[in-house]
Amino acid sequence: MINKTIKVEYLINKVTGKVGLTCEDIAEPGQEPYMVDAIDRSATFKKFKNNGQVSKTEATKYDVVNRQAEKQLADLLEIESQREADEARAKELARKINYYFRDNHLSSDEVEWAIIDKGSFYDAKTPGWVTIKTKTSHSNWYQGAGGLNSPSLYHTQVPVAVEQEARELQAIRRKHQNDFKFDFFGTDYAKRIIREADHENY
Repeated sequence: MINKTIKVEYLINKVTGKVGLTCEDIAEPGQEPYMVDAIDRSATFKKFKNNGQVSKTEATKYDVVNRQAEKQLADLLEIESQREADEARAKELARKINYYFRDNHLSSDEVEWAIIDKGSFYDAKTPGWVTIKTKTSHSNWYQGAGGLNSPSLYHTQVPVAVEQEARELQAIRRKHQNDFKFDFFGTDYAKRIIREADHENY
């Protein structure tokens, strides 16, 4: 028995009852996928047979959902089988980035970028640095007191000299994001965050 938690999200066409993983799967011939009236559903599987098939006790009545669970399990097991090699490579990349910060006396402190004073942020405004990831704040504050402000943007930057290492490291960490045994702490790396906002960080 394989004990892994796999969640499959699927759709049911309200008109025909057809089940699929995307709107394209359940659309009628000639129907635009965005016109499908669908119900969102999900199924969670926690037990699989040793051969990777869904156990009878957890199988849904939808074959397409069961097969997708098996595919996701196979993908997860494949990623987990690569953990040791990926972790070693990630730590090597993190060390190189961290040493570069240390040797060049670079700071990892967050930088505030006020749009009102400086205009929109882009990499040309920070020579020698490059953004490798940008996230938008999803704080509930913007639904209340901050309703008149735009959500903050957080730009993760590294020196251009270690851009390729940082991008490769990011890809490895992203690959293992659902692998709880991956050493995310040990593969963390020096970077700085540019917070781009039209308001202070309350």
